[in-house]
Amino acid sequence: MQVEKIDPIRIKYEGLDADRNIVELESLASSLRGASRLLVSSGQVALTGRYSKRDASNEVRAYALPPQAGSYDIWVMVQPIFAVGAAIAVPMLPYIDVMVRTAATKATEALVNATVARWSGRSKEMDQANQVAVKALEEMGHTSRAAIAMAERVALSNHPAAKLIVQPIGTSAQTLIIGHQESGAFSVNADDRAAIEHVEPVEIGSERVMTLTISELDLVTKTCKVTVVGDDSAAARRVAGQITDPQIAQPNNPYSSAFDSQKPINVKCKPQYTEGELERLFISDIAA
Repeated sequence: MQVEKIDPIRIKYEGLDADRNIVELESLASSLRGASRLLVSSGQVALTGRYSKRDASNEVRAYALPPQAGSYDIWVMVQPIFAVGAAIAVPMLPYIDVMVRTAATKATEALVNATVARWSGRSKEMDQANQVAVKALEEMGHTSRAAIAMAERVALSNHPAAKLIVQPIGTSAQTLIIGHQESGAFSVNADDRAAIEHVEPVEIGSERVMTLTISELDLVTKTCKVTVVGDDSAAARRVAGQITDPQIAQPNNPYSSAFDSQKPINVKCKPQYTEGELERLFISDIAA
C-alpha cells in the first residue's frame, strides 16, 4: 500500500543550551542530517511498503517545517516523492485516509526509535518500539514476517545515522526525543550517545528464513556465493555464505542440487552486517 503522507513528526531537544532556545550549529546540523536519514528510511517502509537503502532518498524526502517560537522543537514532514506537488492518483475515503495516515505515522516514529534504541543497547525500548512498528505495518496490510524483516533492516542499515542524530547530546542539549511516547519515543541521553558511538560495526542478525540463489559452491571449505531473492537492497550483488549444515557433506545434498539447477532454495540463516550492509550469511539448515 502506498500512502500519500504522514503526520508531522517532532524532534525535541531539551536541557543545557536548548532550554535557552539555542543549539550549537555544527552539532545541530549533524543531528538533523542523521534525523533525515532515519526518517527517510523509516518513511520509505511506512509510505511505500518496502525498504531499499539504495533507493530510499529517491522515493521519500523529509522536509523541515517552520520553527515554533519559544521552543527548540523541529517538526518534520515526510512524504513520498510522487506526492510532492501532485495529488495521489487514487484518493482514499476520508476515514480510511485518517486510519492509514495514523498507522504510517506510528510506524515511522517507531522504526526511528527502534533503531536508536538498538544501537544504544536499550533492549526494552527497542522491543516496545518494534512492537508498535509491526502492529502499525500489519494494520496497513503487511504480514508480521515482512514487517519484522523490514524493521530489522532499517535498524541495521542506520548505525551511521544514529551516530549523527545524537551529536548535540551532552554538549548543547541534555536529551533528544523523536515523536510520541505511544509510538515508542524515549528520552535519548548522554549514556545512550556513548553507547551508540562505541558499538562495534559488525552485527549478527537473528536467525530467519531467506530465499537464495547459489552461484558458487565449494564443498571442501563449505563456502558459497549467493544472491538474496526478493531483496532489492542486495539484488545487484552477491553475498558470501558459510554453510554449517552437516548435510553439505552428503552426496546430492540440497545445496549442491540448488547450485546445479540454479533454482532458488529456502534456508535458515543468520546474516552478518558491517556498517548496516549485508556482508555474509551463516546457513544452518534447509527451510520448508
